[in-house]
Amino acid sequence: MSRSLVRYAVMFADLVGSTRIYAVLGNLAGRAVVEAFVQRNARVARQHGGRLVKAVGDAVLSVFSSPDQALRAAGTLQRQAMSEPCAGEKVRLHIGIHYGDLMEEGQDIFGDTVNLAAYLSDMASPEQILTSEATYGILSEELKATCRPIFRIRIKDTARETVIYQVLWDHDSTTVTDLNLEGRRLLPADPGGLVLTHRDQRITVDRLRYRVVIGRAPHCDVRLIDRFISREHAVVRLEGVQFYLTDTSINGTVVEFEDGRSVQLLRREISLESAGWIWPGGKRGASLEEAVRFERDRRSLYRV
Repeated sequence: MSRSLVRYAVMFADLVGSTRIYAVLGNLAGRAVVEAFVQRNARVARQHGGRLVKAVGDAVLSVFSSPDQALRAAGTLQRQAMSEPCAGEKVRLHIGIHYGDLMEEGQDIFGDTVNLAAYLSDMASPEQILTSEATYGILSEELKATCRPIFRIRIKDTARETVIYQVLWDHDSTTVTDLNLEGRRLLPADPGGLVLTHRDQRITVDRLRYRVVIGRAPHCDVRLIDRFISREHAVVRLEGVQFYLTDTSINGTVVEFEDGRSVQLLRREISLESAGWIWPGGKRGASLEEAVRFERDRRSLYRV
């Protein structure tokens, strides 16, 4: 299948709290909400001259020929979310938009433009639309007037900073938070994925696989056979751009960092920074082969 370089405005629209939706409504009803959300995105994209590319978890990826089309579609989605339930359930969205070059293969797209749009979606608060400085620069004057600069980010693998804009789609000024002009609002950088390695097994935790279970049960993603390890011993998860390990066991977990720090966990969680080893079972073993190694994959966390 041939690949071509194209230029699009990419929009990620992400459901807030989809895990809660499934937990409260059950799998069938929860799935109906997500499917209705995807269908709404497809309809709105068409109305504004774009197309839906695919659903990625509980987010929907769409593309448009121009940034104006993307911003208008994003505003429509936010207004409909406020007034029209999806399959009977009120939903909230956070949306990211970026315009730039990307690779197109068949109906799919990928590249740094897609990754940055996904990052902006994660950085957006519920009911918020964020877009990039590059996108803002080629908007019509009408739509530029709806944007305000609120954050800065450091572009991955460079020292250069760029501005992130909020798109004000709700005309009710009482809902808009005033900016503290004395503050320096630098968003956290994209840190890359987190790679878990145990013997010959290697799993990357990222936006496409944001939860990994470690334990003795057959259904666990990382399965360890030891009588001191619980069936579901610990969970590694991604929230925003941060990775956490939560112990859910009866014997605890030791986390050993490369800088020499060692932390004993029992029914609590810790942020997994840099690199190190996870020792389920409550004690450090004699061989590193018994541990689960964690380290950062420096490629983009938002590869889509």
